[in-house]
Amino acid sequence: MMKFVDNLDNAKHDHQKNKSDVVNLVKQMFAQNKWGDEEYRVALEALVKKDEELVAEVTRIIKQRHSEN
Repeated sequence: MMKFVDNLDNAKHDHQKNKSDVVNLVKQMFAQNKWGDEEYRVALEALVKKDEELVAEVTRIIKQRHSEN
């Protein structure tokens, strides 16, 4: 059970950090008047894809926990 909690906490932490990275990138895009810039678009898409993967991981861990109970 402790491993599950550690994995879930790590996944949640990674998700929170990634969300912060998305917000910071968007703020940077606006501050530099680079909204729509290709370089930022690519970076933002990568962060969004990573976030989707992190959410899927958190969901998988929670479902695994519930199936074990």
